[in-house]
Order: sequence, then structure tokens, then C-alpha cells
Amino acid sequence: MPLKHRWLNTSLALGGLLLLGACEQKNFEMLPAIPVEQLEVLGVQTPIKSVHFRDHDGEGLLVLSRSDGQAIDAESEQEVDKVVLKATLYGRAAERDAFKPRWQIEQETTCPGLDLDVDFYADVSDVTDLDKDGTAEVTVASHAFCGGGIDPHDIAIEMREGQNVYTITGQSLITPAGEDPVGGEREDSASLKQAPELLRQHMDSVWQQVYKRPWSEVSSPTDDDLDDDSE
Repeated sequence: MPLKHRWLNTSLALGGLLLLGACEQKNFEMLPAIPVEQLEVLGVQTPIKSVHFRDHDGEGLLVLSRSDGQAIDAESEQEVDKVVLKATLYGRAAERDAFKPRWQIEQETTCPGLDLDVDFYADVSDVTDLDKDGTAEVTVASHAFCGGGIDPHDIAIEMREGQNVYTITGQSLITPAGEDPVGGEREDSASLKQAPELLRQHMDSVWQQVYKRPWSEVSSPTDDDLDDDSE
């Protein structure tokens, strides 16, 4: 076989391998969980959830964490309770490299001596590749409440895909017994309104799963109520 033909065949073979490598790089896959002690090396003291994955940007690690403490209120100068939620996406190009932060979402809530309820919706905070393009979508959902009664929680849902950011903010819906529902409002970001339908459906699905949490207050009649009705 002439030399030029051998060179052509080799080039085609190498070209095929490069194309195959490019396809493999675009594959999205979930990876085994990172041990907690390795998360502590990253400075995460109280991890709530971590998701380990790979997409065409390399290896990724989403870590949700929470810290509780106190702060001084600027207006009253009194000590108040404080909760800080952090969602951090770490990444690395190769397994021998150290994870480095790519971005972080931080939410701080303070509360002066009232009921404080702040946390992630960990079950719907996750990593996906809905459109199968090799770029992971990272969804983070949380709620925050500071009050002394039955009131809606503030809800924040954020999804990031590469440089794109989509958000829903609003309030949970509560239904006190014998009263009209309270809350349930939501606002979609301009970017979400213009996003592909598949992503909009995903964000709406997350909202539908959480906006009636953390409670829908429906009480059963008490014995006194039953006695009053019988009279």
C-alpha cells in the first residue's frame, strides 16, 4: 500500500477517535458520592447534601450546607438568631486536581426571638441534564421563615446551566381551617420566561412540589366544637 494511503487511513482513524472523544466529553453522568471527610477539606462543616457528576465542563460537585449562629441587628443592636445557607458548585478538570469553587449561592436569614425555619428543599435540589446537551442543570430550592404565627414561607428556586440563571421567588401556600388560603404567589425571572420549554417545565415542576410546604394547616374539629354543634 502506498505511503500516502496509509497516512490517509491513519488520519481517518485519528479523526474518528477525536470525534468519539468529543462525544464522550459531552456525556453527562452521575458519579459516586464524595465522602464527608473530603467535603470537610473543602471547608464545608455541615453538609446537608452533595451531588457528584461529570459533564462537558469536567467533574462537578454541588454541596449544600447550613450554619447556625447569632448576629447583632443593626437597628435594635440586639442579638438575633442567624442561619446561612450556602449552595456551592465545585469543579475540577482531572481527578488529580483539587476541587475549586465555580459559583456560590448564599442566603442569610436573621430572626429576633421568633420562630426561625430556614432550610433547603434537599429532595428537589439536584443536578440534571434535561436537554441532553452535556451541560448540567443545577437546581437549588430553599425556604425561609421568621414569625410568630402561621404565615407563608419565602421560597427561592434557582437553576443554573452554564452561564444561564433562571429563578422563581414567591411564598408558600397555607390553608388555615375555615379560612381563605394565604400566600402562593410566585414571580418568574425574565430569563426563565424566555427559557426553552423543557427548562420552564422543570422549574414549574419543582415549584409545584414545594409551594404547599412546609405545611397546609387543616385542623380537625375539637370536642368542644362538636359539643357546640350538637346543641
